[in-house]
Amino acid sequence: MERIPALDGLRALAIVMVMGYHASRQAVPAGFWGVALFFVLSGYLITRLLVAEHDRHGRINVRTFYWKRGVRLMPALMVVCVVVLGMGANWQGVVPALAYYANYARIAGVDLGLLTHTWSLAVEEHFYLLWPLAIAAIPSKSRLRVIGVLLAVAVVWRVIAIFIMSPGWVYNATDANGAALLAGCLLGVTRPPPWRFAGWSIPVLGVLIFLPIFGQESPLFLWGGFLAAGLAVVAVQYATTSPAWLEWRVVVWLGKISYGLYLWHYVLFRSGMHLALAVPLTVVLAAASWYLIEEPVRRWRVGRDRHRREREQALLGSGVDQGSTVESPKPGD
Repeated sequence: MERIPALDGLRALAIVMVMGYHASRQAVPAGFWGVALFFVLSGYLITRLLVAEHDRHGRINVRTFYWKRGVRLMPALMVVCVVVLGMGANWQGVVPALAYYANYARIAGVDLGLLTHTWSLAVEEHFYLLWPLAIAAIPSKSRLRVIGVLLAVAVVWRVIAIFIMSPGWVYNATDANGAALLAGCLLGVTRPPPWRFAGWSIPVLGVLIFLPIFGQESPLFLWGGFLAAGLAVVAVQYATTSPAWLEWRVVVWLGKISYGLYLWHYVLFRSGMHLALAVPLTVVLAAASWYLIEEPVRRWRVGRDRHRREREQALLGSGVDQGSTVESPKPGD
């Protein structure tokens, strides 16, 4: 799938929102909704990736998908966890982060300390685990209808959860965040033409994060997730038109290292370090994570996968099944 630089620019905006919130909840009371933008982006990109693979090959290689996600995400996270342990943290907070159940551990009252922010990584990992199986199971001609229904169910459930579940559940649980992810998924299969004035979604989202009415102290706190996700959908659609300002070199670069920025900023911001030092050090560590861990691991993985494909091609005539795949349903199944 062709890379869209403006989507990296959108990632940069999302991480700036989140970092602003963690830097000062008083100044940026609703900046945490930058996470909703990350969720919509993930739903959009992963769905496009999986649909393209399914349409091209008639199946999805689930094992390869899991392998790529794990290799992409785990090394940098492991380094952060080692550093946090070295800073005096205990395993009680590290294990949920590494095992990707930090969101439910947080709901259960586990003190995750400097790794509290990994709750959103757990939500995305659960999505990565389930969504390839879902796309493989949905007939191509039914994707729009089925994903639309799933989105409607997710929206209704979040509304119900706001009334019957704890605020911690609605904010952290994977099921309650499914609406934002599925909104991105639906955009990934519809890919409508650019909407007029879609560019206004980004400044509106920017204004939203400064409004106390959507902060954690407000009764509209949880309802703001719907507005944030809706604006995020429009913003993603706008970014696919490749607006020049979202493709500025610095903005795209920040988007590329946004995973490292997300991993490191909370650790430094909550370590007692002054923000004047924590912010630039976060950028330095995120850049180091990208150039010394994430990119080298990616190149190693690409080389390894290329070697495996060449080996498989040499065995094509043997009739040996070389991968764990999930076949799409056939008519009459």
